Amino acid sequence: MGHAKLSPARFRVHTEATSLYDLETRTLHLDDSYAHYAQAGQEGTAIIILHGWAASLEQWQWLLPILANAGYTAYAIDLLGHGQAPRLSHTHAVEDYLGYLRRWIKALNIEYPIFLGHSMGSYLSLQYALDYPGSVRGLVLVDPLYSHHQFDRYHQFGRWLLGQPEMLGAGELIFRNIPGWLIDASHYLNPRDLGRASTALRRQVTLDHKRADARIVQTILIVGDLRPRLQELMVPALVTWGGYDRLLPPSSFQSLVDILPTAQGHCFADVGHHPHLACPDNFAELVLSFLRHIEDVSWRAESALTEVNHLWTPDTSTVRADP
Repeated sequence: MGHAKLSPARFRVHTEATSLYDLETRTLHLDDSYAHYAQAGQEGTAIIILHGWAASLEQWQWLLPILANAGYTAYAIDLLGHGQAPRLSHTHAVEDYLGYLRRWIKALNIEYPIFLGHSMGSYLSLQYALDYPGSVRGLVLVDPLYSHHQFDRYHQFGRWLLGQPEMLGAGELIFRNIPGWLIDASHYLNPRDLGRASTALRRQVTLDHKRADARIVQTILIVGDLRPRLQELMVPALVTWGGYDRLLPPSSFQSLVDILPTAQGHCFADVGHHPHLACPDNFAELVLSFLRHIEDVSWRAESALTEVNHLWTPDTSTVRADP
């Protein structure tokens, strides 16, 4: 992986210590915008982590040194409207997120990365791989969002409601004024989700929700249906999820494994929407195993499908549940 050769006027990185982990975060200034991200490692295949809705990169910083110690260059970035990233425009689209991500990747000269996305981060990972074919080496999709058809009746009604011009502002107002104590208390309503996470991580989840731009409620309106195009993705993919996910139906994750041509599925049977926070050790072990499989294959465009089929045998393509 090379380094971007940009003039100081266009490219400037500021680093600062983070309070939750002993890693530095960086602010990359590019033209009239900037990107806030963390990096661990300097050599090896690039892993780009995209967090979920109302989250931030700080929920993932624990994984970065693990990936770096395994020989990868690991990045986590705050998406628009989240963490310390730029705020959103009044109206925004998926293309805004992807354009922001693309500019950051090109500025750092990151080539052929593996994306690791959680929930909405999975949606953006899939969309990026579809929009820029041949640019992504692999995908790790955690409790992935990939279609508005995954929403239950409650979320479908909320999507319809927010689609009414007079209701969008009300939705943003409600989001902005949800008290932190209520968000924190909700963590204990489903102990299978965040109940096993450390106190520091649960506090981070609450903080990320409170500091997110209220305009992210519009995201529910711009989620499309990626299913018709997913069979185009001839890259190795790991789909993993919590069997007690209450935000997205677990059955939809198995459906994604079936749709993607080269996917492997793994269910953490006894956790919810955040398996990376509920059982980080097992999660990290699974991800590293998948990455090693990718590294074992010499990817060539003309034989990629043959190699993938050789890599993912029927025994490893089935859904496995933790005991």
